[in-house]
Amino acid sequence: MLLAAHAAPRVAPVPAAERSAEQREIAARFASLGMANAVGTYLRYPALATAILPYTEFLLTASTLPPRDREILWLRTAWLARSSYMWAHRVPVARRIGLSANEITSIAIGPDDPQWDSLDVALLRAADELHVDAFISNATWELLAEHYNANQLIDLVYGVGEIAMHADVANTLRIEIEPGIADRLPSAVPYRVTARWTRQRLVGAEPRIPPLPAAPGAPAANVFRTFARNPPADTLRNAVGRHIRDETSLLPRQRQLLIMRVGVVCRSEYEWAAHSRIGRQVGMSDADVARIVAGPASPGDALETQLLRAVDELARDNAVADDTWTALESKLTLPQLLDTLITVGGYRSATYAINSAGVQLDANMAEFRFPSEMR
Repeated sequence: MLLAAHAAPRVAPVPAAERSAEQREIAARFASLGMANAVGTYLRYPALATAILPYTEFLLTASTLPPRDREILWLRTAWLARSSYMWAHRVPVARRIGLSANEITSIAIGPDDPQWDSLDVALLRAADELHVDAFISNATWELLAEHYNANQLIDLVYGVGEIAMHADVANTLRIEIEPGIADRLPSAVPYRVTARWTRQRLVGAEPRIPPLPAAPGAPAANVFRTFARNPPADTLRNAVGRHIRDETSLLPRQRQLLIMRVGVVCRSEYEWAAHSRIGRQVGMSDADVARIVAGPASPGDALETQLLRAVDELARDNAVADDTWTALESKLTLPQLLDTLITVGGYRSATYAINSAGVQLDANMAEFRFPSEMR
């Protein structure tokens, strides 16, 4: 998808003079991120901003990955998403931690540039594979696992997904790059993705990251026990999930429709097993579930068609198209629009981690069958 150049923002940041005390406090709290227009846009929905921005701050400044490695990942993710906004904000940081101008351009060229060493190649390939396949291949994972512990691998897969989520929001809302920030996507580098869709997953295999032993009073599901290895990061990450699951402005059926479609397009057996069951709990019929599998071309409710289309466009194009956005805007409130973007992005990030870590189905999913259309 070619993003519109110089188009006006779909949602403008809250002007400084019009901010409430709560909004001013949030803006001050996250001023160090440097992304004033992005933060100012999230201020339109303070509950969302306070849920997602602490984890963003952690990933950008304090994750367990070495700074150079994470900036290679974040820049490659911004490039793959065609996000001028995220690229413009990560390049100055990359320079400060020692990446050269040539290396930054080579991040856009990708893992086939001969200057990269084997770890750099693996980082770049991991970003490409997650972008295309929501899964890191065996060869790439094995090389990464030689260099990183479990916490670092978790920060890597979740981090790529979260940066992609913010790139998608910036693309969709057309967040403007702030004055004085000069870097842009390298126009002379042809867009190329080195990965391909493999359909490979690890259900029924040994997990790459084994879950922690069950503990009294802690969640028993494999997904929670797998990613609870780093409690500070897990607490921040769970705040994002809690907002999406429990505090969202979307109706329960709308939320589940989005999450289930993410499970389809990212071929995440675990997410589909968990959330197709919840979909039944909120009233979905066999026909509703079949329609989510079939996608937005199948006939049905007009608003739900647009929500399904938004999932597919974000997964394919890293932005919601004009026609889809206009249709959604006519039916949803601004918090619901933002929750749509964060639900899709947040759960796509989760599928990256679940698929790549090899999280196995829980015992209560024993009767689960992935629809044949999705295998």
